[in-house]
Amino acid sequence: MGSDFLEYMKEVSSDFLEAVGKSSKPIRIIGNIDADGITSTSIICKALSRRDIRYVVSVVKQVNSELLDALKREEYDVIVFADLATAYLETLSKEFDKDIFVLDHHYPEIEEKIIGKVRQINPHLFNVDGTKEISAAGISYFFAKSIDECNKDMAHLALVGAIGDMQEDCGFVGMNQVILDDALEGDSVEIKDTLRLFGVQTKPLHKVLEYSTNPFIPGVTGSERGAIKFVEEAGIELYDKARNVRRLVNLSKQELAKLVTAIEIKKASGSMAESTVGPVFLLKDEDDDSLKKDLREFSTLLNSCGRMGWPSLGIGVCMGDSSTSDKANDLLREYRKEMIDALNWYYDNKGTPKVIEKKGYVIILAGSNIRDTIIGTLASLLAKSKVYPDGTIIMSTAYTLDGHIKVSLRITDGFSQGTDLRIIIKDLVDCGGGYGGGHKLAAGASVPQEKEDLMIREAISSLGKYVGNKSVAAE
Repeated sequence: MGSDFLEYMKEVSSDFLEAVGKSSKPIRIIGNIDADGITSTSIICKALSRRDIRYVVSVVKQVNSELLDALKREEYDVIVFADLATAYLETLSKEFDKDIFVLDHHYPEIEEKIIGKVRQINPHLFNVDGTKEISAAGISYFFAKSIDECNKDMAHLALVGAIGDMQEDCGFVGMNQVILDDALEGDSVEIKDTLRLFGVQTKPLHKVLEYSTNPFIPGVTGSERGAIKFVEEAGIELYDKARNVRRLVNLSKQELAKLVTAIEIKKASGSMAESTVGPVFLLKDEDDDSLKKDLREFSTLLNSCGRMGWPSLGIGVCMGDSSTSDKANDLLREYRKEMIDALNWYYDNKGTPKVIEKKGYVIILAGSNIRDTIIGTLASLLAKSKVYPDGTIIMSTAYTLDGHIKVSLRITDGFSQGTDLRIIIKDLVDCGGGYGGGHKLAAGASVPQEKEDLMIREAISSLGKYVGNKSVAAE
């Protein structure tokens, strides 16, 4: 499975070490701000640290002309991009006289593995699906493992990145399964079947429900009183005999069954998304109350660091820096609250001009009401829910601080065959300027705010045509 890809990885890692050996300067690393990008970056940093190779790292929202201009002025000889830069391969090859390694899983626009002095490490070139079978963190993991077998102990970080990139669906497939096998073989991860909710290991039972955003439970999510009432109506005791608030992991099988039934009723009402019960992946060496215990919680913790503007804290957590934990935990609480506020804003504005709902697509115009680094997560949560029929395209937008509009495109489960959201993104970019890219099923763009009206008209036109063509094709 992916044997050609792994063989190529060995060649690239050898080229990388050769380039490092020729330079007396630190390695320049550029990573993406989401959980996949943070884990990708952390794996590379840790692998370099183990070989006493110096590096300078930055974590950014995206590659753009301003970033490239800044990199041109820097004197580093070797640059590594983690989870981004695929759309800039030609520019990098023409404008940089440096050894550049692009570790990315977004669909490549250029199919050559070597473009000038740029090495492209992308699974799609080897018929490995970068949307399901391996994330950027997985690529960084195999890259690090090719540098030194001792880096096999970072398999769990690669899984955290895959989870952050929505590549875990009650288990893993493809190269991600190979990584899981490494983690199980190294005895760092164990698997348990239980409720797949955030905070199962660490939070009081009612807080698990109050802070649940995937699923979003109307009347419960964001409401402590609603969550307590939900637990009581399910016939479950909230306190133990010592009057301590119980955690979900403390429930008996019978109580767990009651809770699952109550949640499934909510699921039938259309508010829930994925399977209620399934495999949960746990780090064996972490304490039960650690936010790194459950790999899904770990992923959300890292995502919160990136989305709230502190990706360096996420790298610190991955690198084992205990001094970053408290601040990261505080950011997580802020992030969860913002996500709940974003979902509440969406539900409050359904049926208004700010949420345009048409057959086959939805356009959410959040403006300054939702942080631009969170708007894509909102789209992903809605796409995984049952709020809209299968095959609905969700476009969400929010203003950025630099005068642009962040655009995120997702599609609801069950209608992915033949879909390529990058076509719509290209139409928006061509119309309004800016830049965009991503995956077939998860794409994004940045468009100047002064082009908003034009962008909305183009989006309605492009989405309408695309949905119509898909319907004709389906018939």
